[in-house]
Amino acid sequence: MKAHLLSPNGALKTGWALTRKHFIVMLGLLLGIMVLSWIISMVGGTDIFSFRYWVISLVNIILPIWLGAGLNKIMLNAYAGEEPSFSVFGDMFRKLGGLIGVNLIVGIVSALPLIVGVIIWIAGLGASMAVSDLSDPYEMGYVLGSMFSGTTGIVSIILGLLSLYLTLRLMFAIYAYVDDFSVGVFGAIQRSWSMTHGNMGKIILCFLMMIVLNLIGLAVLIVGILVTLIISGFMMVAMYEQIKESEQSAVVDETAESAEEITEMPADEPEQPGEPGSAE
Repeated sequence: MKAHLLSPNGALKTGWALTRKHFIVMLGLLLGIMVLSWIISMVGGTDIFSFRYWVISLVNIILPIWLGAGLNKIMLNAYAGEEPSFSVFGDMFRKLGGLIGVNLIVGIVSALPLIVGVIIWIAGLGASMAVSDLSDPYEMGYVLGSMFSGTTGIVSIILGLLSLYLTLRLMFAIYAYVDDFSVGVFGAIQRSWSMTHGNMGKIILCFLMMIVLNLIGLAVLIVGILVTLIISGFMMVAMYEQIKESEQSAVVDETAESAEEITEMPADEPEQPGEPGSAE
């Protein structure tokens, strides 16, 4: 299959164009989700021993998954030229189990190396502190210096980078599931892994662009972050769609090439009278 085509500049331009076209609707949805989440958090209270607190805490975990999936679907539809429709939230609610499954598996796989790295780092730091005289400034400096330069520190950094790598490789799983429920939970994760293969350099560049963009949004009276968040969301959709379209194009090209090869194959020549194997 041919290399997947992904253009960071193209994703940015598409993100800006879609933001301009659907800004009012997307801003309303974003603010609505933020306000709703805040209200529900306030209802939960602060008493961790109350039943209401834990029920609201569970709602606060599930609600972003549901609303985020609906928001992603609206953005995918906007990329396809469809007008935003709030009915997608009903569709997402009916597939809430699958959405939770995708987010749970991606979260565990992505976070596991980081958790292991933190445990190793804490264990190494604790061992160093246990055998060191922390009242001695020199030993204290050595312990602090070895937090990241020592063996456990280096291993922890490597595992942290692995966690980041896995996060990037699986970032399209929720888009793939929302785009086509028929792929299933594990199929969506496999799709993301396949789509990001060979595109990591450009994906990292896109994320760096989004980070700079959102920092600029924060600098512009803080409210600018609302605009840049919408642009970033559409950039993610554009990245997903660019890779999907290039995959489909590659399949069409391969099918056409196979058809040409079959057409160009020489036909078998008929046997001539008198040749071995011919009828007398």
